[in-house]
Amino acid sequence: MIIKCPECGHQVSDKAPVCPSCGVEIAGHLIKCSNCGELYLKEEGMCPNCHHTETGHHDMGSASQEEPMQKPVEPADSTEEQIPMEVVMTEPTDNEEAPQKENEDEEETVDADFIMDDNADEEVIAAAERVVKNHDDDEKQKQQKRSHSSLAISLLIAIITAGILLFLYNQGVNKNRTNEEQDAYAQAIGSNEPTVLQDYLENNPDAPKTHRDSISARLNSLQNDTQEWTSMMTSNSKEAYQEYLSKHPNTPHRKELLAKIDEIDWAAAVAKGSEDAFLGYKAQHPNGAHSKEADEKLKVLLVHTATEGDKSKAVSVLRQLLQGMNSKSSDKIAGAVASQLNFLGAGGATAKDIQKYMKDKLYQADVKTINWHLGSPAEVTKEGDNDEELKVKVPATLDIDRQGGKSKRNYVISATIKGNRITQVNWR
Repeated sequence: MIIKCPECGHQVSDKAPVCPSCGVEIAGHLIKCSNCGELYLKEEGMCPNCHHTETGHHDMGSASQEEPMQKPVEPADSTEEQIPMEVVMTEPTDNEEAPQKENEDEEETVDADFIMDDNADEEVIAAAERVVKNHDDDEKQKQQKRSHSSLAISLLIAIITAGILLFLYNQGVNKNRTNEEQDAYAQAIGSNEPTVLQDYLENNPDAPKTHRDSISARLNSLQNDTQEWTSMMTSNSKEAYQEYLSKHPNTPHRKELLAKIDEIDWAAAVAKGSEDAFLGYKAQHPNGAHSKEADEKLKVLLVHTATEGDKSKAVSVLRQLLQGMNSKSSDKIAGAVASQLNFLGAGGATAKDIQKYMKDKLYQADVKTINWHLGSPAEVTKEGDNDEELKVKVPATLDIDRQGGKSKRNYVISATIKGNRITQVNWR
């Protein structure tokens, strides 16, 4: 028999184990109220409609039916004295038979809403199962949609996170590249090696334009200097070294070039082996690498060593001649030389010849002043048996003040003095 589920109200067979809609147990768990006919679950204890409590359960779906229980006698008012009632079993009268039959008819009467054709049971059950299946399918689809939505959201979050991490990684890589480029630029710009500069340009193609331009300019300058340096070193010439120093006075190779010039001048002095040659080397390189060797050579050449007094006398006479030229004093010049002397290689010269040389050669039209300065040390030796003749060689500097500027020349003056008069003088 098809009934309404007392829990959810859906149609269900009273023989079904459970309701296909809500899952409540049906067979053996339903009670029909003997007072109002309402169906309710055995676990509820009383009828939810009239609140009647059954003393004997009448289960729906059981194999046998029990006799309907007589309604319990309502208790008397608590204030009245309860009188025990004697139960008398009597035969029913004709008047009593009608109500009993009427009650029996009432028990057999079922609400029309609960009665359906038995042939429709299977269709109803099948329809209920389809409803449950459709409901389950809807729930599965909803769960799948929720799963897909969750998956899409998770994927979107993962993509955004990956993008942020990639951005931060690129920022870090770019920062590291910038720092590496800065370090490479600082190292290259301070280097004098063309290979270091070339490596920077090759390894940093994306460096700032100002950096690349600076390195390129530096590289071109070094390459030009390299070519000039190579040409100069190949020539191995004193003049080439001096020219390079004049163009590049602050070159880091200055000491190296001066040392090469020193070697060239010393080699020339040794080749000549003369007193004048070694004195010339001393004049040009007073602190040269071979200065002590030049002194030793000169000691061998100067056999006769003069006293300090002789040295002072010889230098004094020579200084008088030079001061006369500085001041254009004819008296000083005449007082320093003999009546006839060898002057600059010319024999038979006089003081007037020296004055003429002074005016023509030293005091030219654009010369304002000249100044001779004797250097040191002065080499003085004695010649002859009577020690009357003194030979003196001393470095000297001639400063010339011209209208266009000043100039300086270095000389070695050699002179012969006899009787406090110069008999021979020459400078180179």
